[in-house]
Amino acid sequence: MKKKICVFGGSKSGLNPENEKNAQMIGQMIAESNFDIIYGGGEKGIMGAVASSGISFGAKTTGIIPKFLVSKDIVNSSLPNHFNSELILTESMHERKKLMYENSDGFVILPGGIGTLDECFEVLTWCQLDQIKNKNVGIINYEGYWNPLIFLIKHLIVEEFMTSDNLNYFEEIKNNNEFKKYLKNI
Repeated sequence: MKKKICVFGGSKSGLNPENEKNAQMIGQMIAESNFDIIYGGGEKGIMGAVASSGISFGAKTTGIIPKFLVSKDIVNSSLPNHFNSELILTESMHERKKLMYENSDGFVILPGGIGTLDECFEVLTWCQLDQIKNKNVGIINYEGYWNPLIFLIKHLIVEEFMTSDNLNYFEEIKNNNEFKKYLKNI
């Protein structure tokens, strides 16, 4: 059975056109490294770029989406296999995230907004509380997108709201070679 990488990223592509290109490359590398993808189910933005690229290169994708987001994030449900090999509908965001966490062998954080930050911090919190064990979290920091986040985490440690042990719960990934090494450790 193939291992699964849970990918968090925006439902938009953002200002920098490299975001979507990088997301496509991440999807390709995940597939070529013999992983499947779990993600938020959306067909737009970073999420859609990762999923369609992953499928193009042989990965199966499992989109997990609350029913209330289907009309917003699913562009064309008559072509679900272009983005979602399997689509799971949930009643709530909490149910969605729980399924994602339970069914993934590792996590990747791509550029996104407040929803992506929520998912990132929840995964890191669950790691800190020992509710997620032995699952790597990779923060894709190509183009320096997450520099402010990395700075904030280090600031929280300096201010003694977290210990430096929290830095062990994620890996900052700055390029494709580092991402390939990250995948080998899952």
